[in-house]
Amino acid sequence: METIYRLPFLRICMFLIAGILFGITYPGIHLPEWLPFSAILPIIGCLFIPARLQYKLRWMFGASLFILLFTTGAVRTQETAPVYWDAGKAETPYAIGELDGTLQKKRNTYGVSMHLFGEGIPAGAKTMVYIAQDSASGTLQGGDILIFPTRLAKKREDKNTGYALHLRRSGYSGSLYLPQDEWRKAGRNPRMTLRHRAEMARQWAEGKYRSCGLQGEEFAIACALTLGDKSHLDKELKESYAATGASHVLAVSGLHVGIIYLVIITLLNTLLKGNRFKQTRIILALSALWFYAFIAGLSPSVVRASVMFSLVSIGEMLGRRSLTINTVFASAFIMLLYEPRYLVDVGFQLSYTAVLSILLFHEKIYKSLQFRFFLLDKAWSLTAVSIAAQLGTLPVMLYHFHRFSNLFWLSGLIVIPAATLLIYGCALLLITSPLPLISAKVGKLLSLLIEGMNTVIRWIEKIPLSNVESISFNGADVILLYALFASLLAVVQVRSFLRICIMLSLLLTYTCYSTLTKASI
Repeated sequence: METIYRLPFLRICMFLIAGILFGITYPGIHLPEWLPFSAILPIIGCLFIPARLQYKLRWMFGASLFILLFTTGAVRTQETAPVYWDAGKAETPYAIGELDGTLQKKRNTYGVSMHLFGEGIPAGAKTMVYIAQDSASGTLQGGDILIFPTRLAKKREDKNTGYALHLRRSGYSGSLYLPQDEWRKAGRNPRMTLRHRAEMARQWAEGKYRSCGLQGEEFAIACALTLGDKSHLDKELKESYAATGASHVLAVSGLHVGIIYLVIITLLNTLLKGNRFKQTRIILALSALWFYAFIAGLSPSVVRASVMFSLVSIGEMLGRRSLTINTVFASAFIMLLYEPRYLVDVGFQLSYTAVLSILLFHEKIYKSLQFRFFLLDKAWSLTAVSIAAQLGTLPVMLYHFHRFSNLFWLSGLIVIPAATLLIYGCALLLITSPLPLISAKVGKLLSLLIEGMNTVIRWIEKIPLSNVESISFNGADVILLYALFASLLAVVQVRSFLRICIMLSLLLTYTCYSTLTKASI
């Protein structure tokens, strides 16, 4: 219980998330924008209460703080609600849209976010657009402006599907499909935003990869693993990594940013020794970290991880020793306050559940077995990381993907060390790109490493019963399973009879609920 009081941002995040969920679940209930400010006065008043009454009236401060954060979450969610555009009431036969971000290659289309504008279109309307693949669509980039018939938007009205519901919760009006010869490029936005400049930097890095000899699957893996661009991956390769529980390595997240941050800090500690260079080291590390985030296109996953490590570094620079878990919740609070609909993003959920689970369970799992042999000890440490991450992300993955890899621990032994080497190697490739002879050798070694990793992943995929598919799992299952994990952690930390009873009660509840649900299907 003492640890809970050392995690103020845990409670703050819970209050904010409750408000966000309220705003997403009940979009028709609009709260006035001034409502959060109504809770500020009671909070300020609590600070001037006589000391002898502060303990007795502490509930007033907690209730006011809850109201402040809950209403803030709900109001912020309403402010970022998708702006709907009724194509049937369009005043003109054509609509205009600006592409936002990198085009993601699908089977027969390119998918990308689009901001709509023009006559009869409300400001802020945003949609997901899928453009048929051809020679013209393959050259499109973020910032390009397209003109297309409004009848196409009318044709894609599918409000009752699960995908349409997901889009609305993520802040989109819906989706539309642009077939060949049904759209025209009308120019490019001359205003270069920071996001567009970051996209250009990522394209520069991808060009260096190609010029240094990375091609085909090797190029696709390098772009996905280091730059967060998965548009070059084909469906078969994605399926292989998903089936073996290694798909997380193809999305730049806290794991990748953590590896880069560790390398930067290690180098700076070697070059700039001593406490007098402490602030200089941290400032240089943060600059290098955010430069990498810029090269990676400032994708939400990279920004989230960079914010988290930045908070850790700033706390160290100020000389404040805080729990890393509290820092993780602090970064989540900042990200959700900025964009509440990150909460329904699968990448956001997997990233934070994985990091928190590793921080909570890795050490306990690792210490459960001890090996004197160095290589066995390192292999067990990597396996413990995979088990801890899988434990935290299991409910989310079952809910979204309805599949589970039985050999995730085996793929983790291969993928995590290989990903570390690939990140180092790609950084070296970019640094040596002005030297063609050296960069070509580095590119050749990276190609061999990626080819070997893909071969092992495909071999694991072919092992019988390597994964279980079509698992029925809903939102109530997610809540019950996380409650069970939390009670298990509490029992491990403090073995009390009451906590054991709570854990067994939750286990019984979950078992009965699952059995009754499956029986009713």
